[in-house]
Amino acid sequence: MEETKEVVKTDKFGDVTVYVSGDRKLRVFLTVHDIGQNHKSFHQFLLHEDMKAILSKFCIVQITVPGQEEGAETLPNDYKFPTMQEMGTEVIPQVLAALGCKSKDVVGLGVGAGANILCRYAMVSAYDVLGLCLLECSAESAGFLEWGQEKIASLQLNMKGMNPTSESYLIWHHYGNAKKDKLSEVRGYSDHLYSKFNHQNLARFVNRYMSRTNFMDKLKTMKCRVLMVTGSRSAHVKDVEKTYTAMDRQNSEILKLDGGDVMDDNPEKLAESMLFFLQGLGLVSSVRSKKMSRGTSLSGTDA
Repeated sequence: MEETKEVVKTDKFGDVTVYVSGDRKLRVFLTVHDIGQNHKSFHQFLLHEDMKAILSKFCIVQITVPGQEEGAETLPNDYKFPTMQEMGTEVIPQVLAALGCKSKDVVGLGVGAGANILCRYAMVSAYDVLGLCLLECSAESAGFLEWGQEKIASLQLNMKGMNPTSESYLIWHHYGNAKKDKLSEVRGYSDHLYSKFNHQNLARFVNRYMSRTNFMDKLKTMKCRVLMVTGSRSAHVKDVEKTYTAMDRQNSEILKLDGGDVMDDNPEKLAESMLFFLQGLGLVSSVRSKKMSRGTSLSGTDA
């Protein structure tokens, strides 16, 4: 996937790194990543055969949360790291405007913290967003157990850099109960955490996600269609299901796929589900899935 790196200067949060592919006159396919990740976490899934066919109809815009790109310099001590709300309501609109992309009819794909950010963007840009595919999304503030785990991970990252405690938390966050069956992938992710990330910047992102506000009571105000997705062995199944119950059922669907990290464990069914979801929005009608089964239902769950 050929992409152009762009650095957008925002009003309050400095430079934001963005990667753009495709014709900027097309609708935007917008991605926002999770903690302990950056835009590269989407690459393998977006290169899947059926996703490539879908994405040929879009301009792909991949936002990297400040300081999370590989080899990033440490953010200044006086830098005000954006909250989840500020990422959604201030950073994303400024980035799309600066890129000169068609800002209407945006489709979003977000994971974890990125899904939380995209929800907030959709709520303030109701008539710009057509649909969101949200993986492992929680609209609640962090519960006591999660808050404690994230607080420890953030403190340890600041004091020691990447360390076994923070590493274990991030592996649990991304792989859930599937981590024992994915030793090779987990080892690769662990190596990536130690060698590629600026740990102080990552600590600040984890801290902001830990401090996220609850917007469960606002979910019914979302105008766009939403596809909620979770893995059957994810650490966040209950959070996703609870968030879904607070949504407008006429505009939302939930899908449960095998695995922990569904983009990695079940890319074919996720891509197929996204194709059907987008076609339900009146998009990509000419795209046909060649290799996938045609029996996936978005109205229920797929264990």
